Amino acid sequence: MLDVLIIAVMIGIMVSLGGGLYFLVRDRGATQRTVQSLSVRVALAIALLALLAYGFVTRFILPAA
Repeated sequence: MLDVLIIAVMIGIMVSLGGGLYFLVRDRGATQRTVQSLSVRVALAIALLALLAYGFVTRFILPAA
């Protein structure tokens, strides 16, 4: 279950990053949509780090030997 959440968050990060690029090119800095998209990406990255930390603490994710 945790692995599915981690993959979903990673896909969300990529979609948000692509959206930020799209809004940057399309709006040319006239709107705040680029900033909002990249803010979502930062929030998702923090969520990804939290999920990974939880996985290591609960030993669901084992470190490489």
